[in-house]
Amino acid sequence: MNSVSSLITAPNLSQSNRQMKIYIRLQIIFILSIFCLQLLLDNSNDLNLQKQFIPFNRTLGFNHIYIIHLKNRIDRRERLEEISSYLGLDFDYFPAISKNDKQILSRYGSADMNLQQKACYLSHYFLYKQIIDKGYNSVLILEDDADFELNITAVIADIYRDLPASWDMLYLGHCFEGIGELVGKSSPVHRLHKSMFPMCTHAYAVSYSGVRKLIDLIDPVIPRGTVDYSISVVIEEKNVSSYSIHPQLIVQWKDHSDISGSLDLFFNLLNSTSRFLGY
Repeated sequence: MNSVSSLITAPNLSQSNRQMKIYIRLQIIFILSIFCLQLLLDNSNDLNLQKQFIPFNRTLGFNHIYIIHLKNRIDRRERLEEISSYLGLDFDYFPAISKNDKQILSRYGSADMNLQQKACYLSHYFLYKQIIDKGYNSVLILEDDADFELNITAVIADIYRDLPASWDMLYLGHCFEGIGELVGKSSPVHRLHKSMFPMCTHAYAVSYSGVRKLIDLIDPVIPRGTVDYSISVVIEEKNVSSYSIHPQLIVQWKDHSDISGSLDLFFNLLNSTSRFLGY
């Protein structure tokens, strides 16, 4: 009787063991599949974050970088070319209006501006029109006396994390601006704030919506004052959504401005690229 019973139960036990092994293997495969899927999703999220926040090295995340430049200042262009080479940036030089371009200057209002200030106003305004014609979604506008923080690319990558999608203007450099409401803390040193009344135009970015607003709001036929003052007024009136980086990432190099005709007001960077390069 026992021998018969063992003959009957042995195959059943063997089959049960095989089923258990199959079940365990399937469980292992299932767990490994879930793990691999999660790993793929994490990597995908990392890539998306990189695409969203890490700027293109040669344009700091903007579609284009323009430098308003007087063609006779070869020394400034040479310095900027060395900076662009070191930082890995692409600069496009936009011809500035000169204070000697009397025929052009005579077509527009003055608002007590001197010829140099008026030429500066028109240089920026004409560039706005080119930005619209080119269809750029965002442009960084610089004047040819700009100096940069050495780690500007890394800082801008952090700033993008905090910059609202609806921005019109972003000041990377400014003069005598009070610090507005804090917007974010992604960057450990340089923080994004709402603009208050930023003066100077040596380093600011415009979005497509922002530049269209500026064209309508600061018509050079009836200017309110210098170009930086006129822009600050429309920011203060909340007609333009503007943000400023404090401390600033770009300052005017220690040389009198030929474009804006501003006073010799100098601000320091934490780590100047021009000084690093021996200027």
